[in-house]
Amino acid sequence: MLAGILALASCDKKESKTDTTTRTDSTVVAPVDTVAKDDTTAVDTEAPVTVKVKGKVVAITNGKDGYTAQVKDDNGNIYFATISIPNLDDPKQYKAVKVGDVIDIEGDSWKMNDELHIKVNELK
Repeated sequence: MLAGILALASCDKKESKTDTTTRTDSTVVAPVDTVAKDDTTAVDTEAPVTVKVKGKVVAITNGKDGYTAQVKDDNGNIYFATISIPNLDDPKQYKAVKVGDVIDIEGDSWKMNDELHIKVNELK
């Protein structure tokens, strides 16, 4: 019976190998205007990229703990900014915004489905 348990345990270890394939659905990127055109260094896809964006709110989607504001910067880039109290460095920064407001945000960014997303940790 002990041999059977050991055999099952060894099978489980073989099947639980970590998948090392690269995911393409959530690639970390820096905004276009923060990367020099002649920069040839590779971006580490595991490290978050902190960005600062100032732009106009063009749409809002309410969520469970906050909302996602679509923010359009002066260059025409659209960012999907997730704003919630738990993600902010200072919860007192939380405020409701409306379409047409201009906001300054800072947070970790990534690209998903050709959209630029930001988990906001500073809202001004």
